[in-house]
Amino acid sequence: MKTLSKTLVAAAMLVGAGSANASIEKDSGGANEAYLAAYDITSGKTFNFDTGVSYNTLVANENNSAFGLNFDFSGDANWTNFITGASLSSIKYLVAVGNSLDFGAAITLNSSLDPSSPKTFGYDTANAIQNHAIDINSKVAVNSAQNLSTLVLDSESAGAGQFNNGGFDGANLWGGWTQDPTASYGQSIGFQLGILDQNTGDNIASTFAGKWKLAGNSLTFAAAPVVAAVPLPAAVWLFGAGLMAMLRANRRPSMALAA
Repeated sequence: MKTLSKTLVAAAMLVGAGSANASIEKDSGGANEAYLAAYDITSGKTFNFDTGVSYNTLVANENNSAFGLNFDFSGDANWTNFITGASLSSIKYLVAVGNSLDFGAAITLNSSLDPSSPKTFGYDTANAIQNHAIDINSKVAVNSAQNLSTLVLDSESAGAGQFNNGGFDGANLWGGWTQDPTASYGQSIGFQLGILDQNTGDNIASTFAGKWKLAGNSLTFAAAPVVAAVPLPAAVWLFGAGLMAMLRANRRPSMALAA
């Protein structure tokens, strides 16, 4: 479907009304697509967005610090509805993609955990992510505009992609998986891959090089920039050399007097 093949991806997407059909690919194994789910607790609104980025693409770039994504929501009517008047301090979000065919999933990871000790999960988590994608798609199916995004209220019929209906609120996470995968609006959050080995039953979990961030009108995925050492200006070295010369000059007379 919408597979992104370049290592560095700039996906500035205009996702307003009139976009092509973009229901989340959710039952095709590695072709499944990651989605954003954001929730304003005060208004009871959920904003869902299909990134179009496949599970396989993400896994292939797990350790690639140059891999980046940028989704612009400024032209999305659903996002404008969601963010206008929202209590920014009350917004929670996550990004997830499930692959129950391969017993794997990738989902945001609460940054309070040690990234060197990722939380393990397997088929139940992958299946829960896919089931929520099905719920989101049910809203898209009756939307004649076929947006890349949906807006749903808590007061609407259950199963239309409501954030708290998916167990994202920390009360009932992913069939027993109890780590809260949500971040606050404006906060960067890590991304974790979990794969269940079908032969041994072992759960192999690891973290991605990049992090997700929902801020302003954008969703981004990028690794933290490497801070290069700043060389000292030449004037500093000259000042230091001059200071040392003065100290030596002041020291010689005192030595002679002592003699």
